[in-house]
Amino acid sequence: MINEPEMHPVTEELNESEILESDGMDSVSEVIPPRPKRRRPRKYKFVAGLLSVLIPGTGHLYLGLLRKGISLIFIILLDIAALLYFSSIGMQINVPLLILLALLIPVLYFYNVFDVLQTSDRILNLLNHNGAKDEDGVDSNLNSASPVSKRRSLVSEPGISFGLLLLFGGALLFLFRQKPVWLQFYIEIYSGVTVAGVLICIGVLLGAREIVQRINKRRGSGNLNIFRIGRFTAVLLLISVGVLQLIDWKDHTENMLLLLKWWPVVPVLWGIEYLLMYFSTRRAGSGTSLAGKKFRLDVGGVISAIVISASVFIVVEQEHYIHLWNRVNLNLTAAAVDYAQATGNKYQKPTLIVPVELKSAKLTIEAINGDILLHRAPVEDIEIVATVWVDQLEGVMAEAISEQSFVEVTEGSNIKITPKGKSYGESGKRQPRIDMDILIPEDRRFNLQVRTMNGGITLQNVEAIKDISLETGNGELILHKVYGDITGKTLNGGVRVRDVQGSVDLSTSGGDMNAWDVIGPLKLSTAVGNVAAVNSGGTADIFSKNGNLTVTEARMKVHAESLNGSINVRSSQIGGDWDIYSAVGDLDLFLPLDGSYSVEGSSGYGDISSDIPELFIDKKTLSGKVGTGEYKLHLEGNSNLNVRKY
Repeated sequence: MINEPEMHPVTEELNESEILESDGMDSVSEVIPPRPKRRRPRKYKFVAGLLSVLIPGTGHLYLGLLRKGISLIFIILLDIAALLYFSSIGMQINVPLLILLALLIPVLYFYNVFDVLQTSDRILNLLNHNGAKDEDGVDSNLNSASPVSKRRSLVSEPGISFGLLLLFGGALLFLFRQKPVWLQFYIEIYSGVTVAGVLICIGVLLGAREIVQRINKRRGSGNLNIFRIGRFTAVLLLISVGVLQLIDWKDHTENMLLLLKWWPVVPVLWGIEYLLMYFSTRRAGSGTSLAGKKFRLDVGGVISAIVISASVFIVVEQEHYIHLWNRVNLNLTAAAVDYAQATGNKYQKPTLIVPVELKSAKLTIEAINGDILLHRAPVEDIEIVATVWVDQLEGVMAEAISEQSFVEVTEGSNIKITPKGKSYGESGKRQPRIDMDILIPEDRRFNLQVRTMNGGITLQNVEAIKDISLETGNGELILHKVYGDITGKTLNGGVRVRDVQGSVDLSTSGGDMNAWDVIGPLKLSTAVGNVAAVNSGGTADIFSKNGNLTVTEARMKVHAESLNGSINVRSSQIGGDWDIYSAVGDLDLFLPLDGSYSVEGSSGYGDISSDIPELFIDKKTLSGKVGTGEYKLHLEGNSNLNVRKY
């Protein structure tokens, strides 16, 4: 029998030192194989894009970008909740705000698809690059930056903003669903200052962050080697818009309209910032802290600041640019409507009582066809007496049109009065004429906005809180004993203003304009018609393309200009500079002998005459000084120039 070799338990006979001295480590490594590295499942760009198209945000979740995906989903839900809230509450709806909220949904949707496709490319390229091995089978990226740090540098996700979004966004989402009364009150009263504060805070934080980063770069402690050109331009824009909005909210001014005039400053500031950085880096030598630094245009930051500023302007100043649009399309709308005249059948509606609340501060009237008369009376609430005129119809048919015509009223902080006429006629576009006599309580004042396409507007013994806006397509503007700052326009009609305390800015395309006893700046402009201003207590600015101008007793600054018409200015005292020009027409001025002014006048083709001893005529010019010459009188024309004693 063959003897089998004996098996000895090596582990029991060998001591620890013997095991260490032997090749035990090699045997152990052979017996226990290394644990295989767990590989992440491969991500597919097509799947990520498809998920984003179907449900926004899910593509980012598929790629492992949980915070970005959740943020997109949450922002869309918050935007929908805000859209539903602002369209359902009882206060005056801000149409531009609803439009912006509605447009934000497709913008977020397409950004979600675009971003997930771009992010997929970066992640897949990074994984492919990290998976490369050298000849010994070792990852070639182990000696460089870690894949995690590279991934973070290529794929950005929100940091602390994610938590703030969930916190404040969730609170807003809850409030939008509950609709508390105090939230509506807060939005109506304090939304302006809130937006201003947010813009200023964002601008200050971004500016401070950029300054700190640049200081760290100069000290050599910064990680980035790139300066962003345009960041300070964006910061200044946000802060400027916030400050203007804060001033408007506090003082009830309209400084935000300055953005329409000063917006070209944005590229100027951007250009200055670019040039400063360009020359500073060129001057930097090899041993300076700016050596090796690069800079790039912060296009995203500047565009974002412009979009935010424009959105705030559109929402806050909706009445002004809507007014500009109304001026453009008023002729087109008026041409498409057929107006009934104040003839034929006349029906008087029962008096309509409109309760006046404590918070009521504005009265808006939007009419189509008919005269509008507003005046104060000993009444407790607003009373409306409407008279309906129906021509071209008789009997029952005319009465039916009258019954279907009424005045619609919306109560609240902004009382809105809108006549609703029943269209009739062969074309179906003829509007019955609805004249309105509106009585306002004597102890209440309102800001007024009155607009009609066809008909005159008359204000008598009316006091506004501050502003009065008037507009008619075809009709006169008549104001008597009015308190407030007035702006108005008529396309075809005259203007008569008497005894107004406040500024007046009125214009017409065709019609005479007359103003008496206006205490405040006066501005009258007509394309075709004569203009006369008597006893203006403030600056007088009158203009006519084809008409004569007359200014009597102008106590302050005067600017009068006529392209085709004579100008006659007379005053017993001079209290401001005068600038008078007539392209075609005589200039006749009557000046006091005991004033303090200097005169510089010229006439291109006419004669010059003067009976004031201190004024001298030299060919086609007139010059001289009366008293100390404090105020400057500049006279220019192409016809006769006559200066007489007053």
